[in-house]
Amino acid sequence: MAEKKAVLNVTVSESLAQDVRRTAKQEHTTISSIVERALRQQLAWELRRLDGIRAIDAYFAEHGYPTPEERAAAKTRVAEEHRLMAESAAENADRGDEFDV
Repeated sequence: MAEKKAVLNVTVSESLAQDVRRTAKQEHTTISSIVERALRQQLAWELRRLDGIRAIDAYFAEHGYPTPEERAAAKTRVAEEHRLMAESAAENADRGDEFDV
């Protein structure tokens, strides 16, 4: 038996509405089907993100939050990784390879 449907009234930008209508037409389906699928995918991602945030918070609550010095060191490491990625992308571009950072 199919799950009972609920009606939600939402307001979206006209450009998004046009994209939804076009997609529904191309897929020979309903606007509701397109919106429901997109909403399910987005909610699944949001729930995974929230689970991750809760897990990190639980870890910090048990082991302590990073000190300002630890946070600064982590930012430095991340900045170095970004610098290396940009350098690699530039070298790849020089060879004609496409790679966006």
